[in-house]
Amino acid sequence: MNREQIRSAINGRPLTDFVALEHPRQAAKDFYICPVCGSGTGKKKTPGLKLYRDTNRVICFPGQCFTEKGEDTTGALRIIWKCDETEVFRRAGYSLDNAQPEHKEHLEHKEHFEQKESKPQADYTTFYREAHEALLASPEALEYLHKRGISDESINRFNLGYCAAWKHEKAPDKAPATRRIIIPRTAATYTARRIDKPLNEYEEQFTKQVQGRQKDLFNIEALEAGGTPWIVEGELDCISLLQAGAEAVIGIGATGNTGRILEEAKKHPEKVYIIALDNDPENERGQRPGQEAQAKLAQEMQAAGLVGLSIKTEGLYLGGKDANEAFTKDREALGRLIAGIEGKAQEMKRERDEERRAELEKRTGAGMLDAFLQEVKTRDFEPIPTGTLDIDRATAGGFIRRTLVLLSGAPGLGKTALAQAITENIAKTGRDCLYLNLEMDRAQLLARSLSRIAWTEYRADISPLEIMRGYAWTDEQAEGIAKAAAKYRAEIAPRMIYNPDNLTNALDSVLQAMEAETMRVKAAGREAPIICLDYLNLVDAGERDATEGLKRVIFTLKDFAKRNNTVVVAITATNRASNKAGTVEMESGRDSSAVEYSGDMMLGLSYTAIEDRRKVTYKYEDLDENGNIEIKTTTETCELETIRRMKTYAYEHGEELPPVCNEVSVKVLKNRFGEAQRRAKLIFDGRHNLFTMAYYEPPEYKGKPWKQLTVLPKHE
Repeated sequence: MNREQIRSAINGRPLTDFVALEHPRQAAKDFYICPVCGSGTGKKKTPGLKLYRDTNRVICFPGQCFTEKGEDTTGALRIIWKCDETEVFRRAGYSLDNAQPEHKEHLEHKEHFEQKESKPQADYTTFYREAHEALLASPEALEYLHKRGISDESINRFNLGYCAAWKHEKAPDKAPATRRIIIPRTAATYTARRIDKPLNEYEEQFTKQVQGRQKDLFNIEALEAGGTPWIVEGELDCISLLQAGAEAVIGIGATGNTGRILEEAKKHPEKVYIIALDNDPENERGQRPGQEAQAKLAQEMQAAGLVGLSIKTEGLYLGGKDANEAFTKDREALGRLIAGIEGKAQEMKRERDEERRAELEKRTGAGMLDAFLQEVKTRDFEPIPTGTLDIDRATAGGFIRRTLVLLSGAPGLGKTALAQAITENIAKTGRDCLYLNLEMDRAQLLARSLSRIAWTEYRADISPLEIMRGYAWTDEQAEGIAKAAAKYRAEIAPRMIYNPDNLTNALDSVLQAMEAETMRVKAAGREAPIICLDYLNLVDAGERDATEGLKRVIFTLKDFAKRNNTVVVAITATNRASNKAGTVEMESGRDSSAVEYSGDMMLGLSYTAIEDRRKVTYKYEDLDENGNIEIKTTTETCELETIRRMKTYAYEHGEELPPVCNEVSVKVLKNRFGEAQRRAKLIFDGRHNLFTMAYYEPPEYKGKPWKQLTVLPKHE
């Protein structure tokens, strides 16, 4: 195969075919921890790498490890593996024909990649052998280790060594050489521990020095063996716990390596980890680095779905600073504590394994059916009412959790007004709601809400535009707005969020806002919020093709709804044919059939008179035979142009708008869990962004669920 063929073959496969990417539990699908910069392992657990499955391109948003527009699979592998294209081909398992030059676009980046490449790893194997022989020949070095409880067996097992005149490779020429115990971590990394006491504070900070890569861990092989792994800091602490009876111990070397051990632990999620870092005394800044790093590691393990048993090391280490101090103080007492802690860890593992087995049984075979029957007895699938009785009747009670609801309609029919009203109605019931509007800012949305409340509750006739002109309020308007604001503050505001800060129309920004609000609400012990996205076609998924971009957005929203047991309502645009007709059908969505086929419920807004093919009589202006304006009356089947003419005439002659112009139907175009082709007939008040039922609702019916109501009498 030539280069182009191999490159095409590799780029046709996702990065996960070649690299094991970590997927944090809280992350959305196709988000991963970046293997280059580690973004996604920080405090916020925000994954930094996104893998676009349809194009296989890879982007790291926080770390910008790849180009701004991302890399294809081949380019990503060059960066991750730190090699040229030819080496990528070889490691990916492809054979390249002879004399095939690299592609121009990759050659342009070659210098950049070569600069990124690390220096060849050192190999200290020969040095370790010589240092070990020197240790066995040095009574002073052996005495140092023996006083610290390190046995000859451990000295040989871990290939400990000694150097009588050692200094770091990067130390200045004038730096003195000192006597050091050599503790290999890997073939490329070791710790050099000073035997002599430092003469001053300056020398004290160089008591232990690492030659090689700081991130390399000591005795990491213990993770591959059986037993319960302990995580400690120092190498001698690791050896001390092993000699005292611990099954498996890893030394991370320093508190800064907690991220590294976390990466390794994720490769063995079945284990229970015992975390016992140093019992550091409080320093001059009031910090205790060992305990703080231990708490952080325990939290990160929990977030990654791992089980970490964090030990109070003051008791474990018998009041000393670390395991080696406790070991030299009372080996038997330390051994008893180790046995007890490992017994507790094993019990935790048995309980966790039992929970996993039980969970597996629930998801398979008869257990799956039994779990389903138990779940439906809960209120998980109880419809969430929209707050508008006729819509609830048409949708068989409202919205069902774990679904994507699509609301479409021509411009001007009140999609945003209806979505706002439904979302705020749900917020009134105590359920958290998040409304993301990509066209209007928060102030404009709140003005619309206050206008609606002021009119419906207090008959204060104030438009949203008048509300936004606070400098010109009359006393009467100020009073109405104050009442509406007080009601909003008491009933809606506690559970309603509009447009979080820094929201953009990028899909990743939208998803981040949804995830952040969901985490906040769940942390407070409440259900995930109902999400409303206004509107779908404005979301930028980073695709050149609008259809592919829309599909990605829809599937992302569906996945979010299922993962969080909630409802996502998305407003969608309709195509030109639907806009011209004034009605909406399943096929009216713009850009992609993914809209109608992927939504769980589809609601469409259209003019009731057009839907009913109603005959309407209206007045209009025309010219007589002399060219003078004449008012004429005609009767015809209602179409969109008919409604436009009526609106124009009413405005120009100062007359009240004919009722037919405000009659809007909410059609159930699709419902996976109920009947379609039902509709709710409403009246739309555009001035106050208000929808009311086209039928009168007696006071005694107010607040009752739709199932208990008889057919309502028509509006008189």
